[in-house]
Amino acid sequence: MAEQGEAQSWSTRARPGAAELPPGAPAGTVRMVTGTRARLVNDQEARDFGISTDRACLEIEQIFYDADDDVLRHTVTVDYSGQSHVIRYVPTPEELALRE
Repeated sequence: MAEQGEAQSWSTRARPGAAELPPGAPAGTVRMVTGTRARLVNDQEARDFGISTDRACLEIEQIFYDADDDVLRHTVTVDYSGQSHVIRYVPTPEELALRE
């Protein structure tokens, strides 16, 4: 019976609208996609941050979508072992108006 209870709680959490959005999610967000990857620091990053190209970093990408599947915000956070750098793209009201 415990397995059935676990399956029920999982399906409840997986339902659309059942999951809570992270703090700071843009208004109107209905879906968020997150991905991570480890990679080596590139030449530009090494120059910008004064670190070695032999160093690994972690990229965390978040994309927030509205009900029309338009991007509300696209954030890439790169963690250089304690030196975080965030690149954020938020569409302007004019860009959103052009999508309609």
